[in-house]
Amino acid sequence: MNHFADRLIEQALKLQSRVIVGLDPSVTSFPLALQTRLQAEPTEDCLEEILFEFNDAVIEAVIGVAVGFKPQMAFYEQYGLAGLKALQRTLIRLREKGMLIILDGKRNDIAHTATAYATAYLAAKHPVFNTPNPWQADALTINGYLGRDGVRPFQEVNPNAGLFVLAKTSNPSSGDLQDLALTLGGSVAEKMASLAEQWGEGSVGTHGYANVGIVVGATYPEAAARLRRMAPHALFLMPGVGAQGGSLDAVAAAAGSTGTGAYLASSRGVMYPFRPAEMAGPNWRSEVMARIRESAQALRF
Repeated sequence: MNHFADRLIEQALKLQSRVIVGLDPSVTSFPLALQTRLQAEPTEDCLEEILFEFNDAVIEAVIGVAVGFKPQMAFYEQYGLAGLKALQRTLIRLREKGMLIILDGKRNDIAHTATAYATAYLAAKHPVFNTPNPWQADALTINGYLGRDGVRPFQEVNPNAGLFVLAKTSNPSSGDLQDLALTLGGSVAEKMASLAEQWGEGSVGTHGYANVGIVVGATYPEAAARLRRMAPHALFLMPGVGAQGGSLDAVAAAAGSTGTGAYLASSRGVMYPFRPAEMAGPNWRSEVMARIRESAQALRF
């Protein structure tokens, strides 16, 4: 079975969890043991290694709780080639573990550029060599601002892949545009949700949800309830629980009648439940994993 929404929901039912764990590496938040290694060997190879090593510890810690993982590409791009190599190794490790991958890139552009983005991150094969695509994810976050012809290429490159369209983001200034009222009624966010519902038609799976979902901040529970009415067949990816002040109640309220329609995405709140100086010794990995596992378990519902 390749249908993304069905796979995500079946994993959620199996684990009795709705937790998506972000993989957003920030070296200054890493255990001091890793930072000290990089200070002693300030090379691209060492940076790549500690980025991957920390991600690997997070992955191992939350297996059995996380229904999927969400690497945010900016946190790898900031480190240049070392970061991109670490991301590729992380994607390979997640596939080895049978984990679902939601790549958070917020990509889009006009149709032929959108096709290139889709080929990069959703296609099963390399476009030139026809070898397995090491960057392939199960789902991708996208910007729907270009409309239907900017979304269609992602669906055509891989009809089974998931898409999460930005609708009501978790940041404080999201209302600058997303809350604006339209002359025909509703807000920009509500219009985007209704468009995502249309774009998902024809991809509704056996569990009642389409492969086109929306990103809705858990920081805005009232908006989430309205958007659920606008997009009854869309999975909700809901960041903002933890560091941004979002609530589990907001996620539960947006989950629909089956309780499987909304998934919280937490990065900092799961990855860094420690101060770097607390993790300076040789046993940092086991100590970090225990803390991370506890943080992830606290978000389970």
